[in-house]
Amino acid sequence: MSNTSHSFSSAADPATERPVTHEAIAERARELWLEHGCPAHCDEAIWLEAEAELHAIHEKRYRHPHLQLDHRSEA
Repeated sequence: MSNTSHSFSSAADPATERPVTHEAIAERARELWLEHGCPAHCDEAIWLEAEAELHAIHEKRYRHPHLQLDHRSEA
C-alpha cells in the first residue's frame, strides 16, 4: 500500500459540492500514477480512472474498491 496521502474529499464532506476541475483530475491522476509505480504508456487510462473517481465522489456514489463491508446481521 502506498503512503501517498489523498487530497480528495469524502462523500460526506461539503467540499464535494465543488465541480470536478481539470486541476483536481490532474492531481488525482498523478497520485494514481505514483501508486501504480509510474507506469509508462498508461496516461489516458489513469486520467480516466481519476476523472471517474472524482465524479463519483462529487455525485456521492463513490465507494472505495477495497472497502470491506460486513453483511452479517447481529442478533
